[in-house]
Amino acid sequence: MSDILTVKNYSLKLKRDKRTYSVIQSASMHIGKGEIVGLIGESGSGKSMLWKSMLGLADPARWSCSGDIELNGKRISDPGAGDTAEMRGKDAAVILQDPMNAFDQVFTIQHHFLETAKVHKDWSDGETRAKAIELLRRMNIREPEKVLRMYPFQCSGGMLQRIMIAMAVMLDTPLIIADEPTTSVDVTVQREIVSILKEINREKGTSILYISHDLKIIESIADRIYVMYAGYLVESFPAGRLQEGRVHHPYTKKLLQSRPSYTRADLPVMEGNPPTLAERQQGCPFTPRCEYAQEGCLSFDMAETRIGNHTVRCCRAESLSEELAGDGETR
Repeated sequence: MSDILTVKNYSLKLKRDKRTYSVIQSASMHIGKGEIVGLIGESGSGKSMLWKSMLGLADPARWSCSGDIELNGKRISDPGAGDTAEMRGKDAAVILQDPMNAFDQVFTIQHHFLETAKVHKDWSDGETRAKAIELLRRMNIREPEKVLRMYPFQCSGGMLQRIMIAMAVMLDTPLIIADEPTTSVDVTVQREIVSILKEINREKGTSILYISHDLKIIESIADRIYVMYAGYLVESFPAGRLQEGRVHHPYTKKLLQSRPSYTRADLPVMEGNPPTLAERQQGCPFTPRCEYAQEGCLSFDMAETRIGNHTVRCCRAESLSEELAGDGETR
């Protein structure tokens, strides 16, 4: 399987108050064509800044990045230099978690479709409108002709989220980045949105990067999963391993334990909080919260160990290798 997105040794730094903070460090990931990849981690781990900075949405006056990025066969040499402006919408589309803020409230839904198409296509307004109606019907939106005449504030959050998906699909974008797309909608709409994305992936072969705190949704949609903590991608593995509980980084294990069990048993609580940018120091950032912490963690260089199709950044990698080997993995 060839990749639609490849990221190698990507780092992102923030300049603030005459100081420089590391937000993302040595991130390497890939998304294959037609693959759904999940990205999980607590708030503040760097999940959203990862995709925003790669697509050139981070102010270059405050943010600086380094590393190798290739999107849809095109190398992004410097996201902050405007290399990605033409790629946004054409090579990668984004579905945001707050649809109300993603739309300009003074323009109709039809206007948003027309403006999106004009940037990358030479369609007439009539052609764009016809495509929009067809896609809105596919998104289970009733009376699409009427909806096109509406303003965003006249639509519900779930409706706007489906409209946003329709706009992303309209240009046959090979990669959709869904950043917490179901956070602000109810459970019924959540299921509907996930079902629509899976259908788009299945029918069009669209790759999807699905970012979420909800492990249950990630389990149901992803083929592979990356786990992010304090700016590091600390573990990656096939999605089946999350479903079976066969994960190995202490942080990922804690995330799994914190899932509601719907029993009378007390829900385990992960003590402490992720380090702020100012609190991040040398060594593994999870050390203060890790029950397996040892002296070597404080000087660990966060090197990545690969065992088969599983990667992990942990100074216990040698023992983890034995665990993985016991699960049938090979180097």
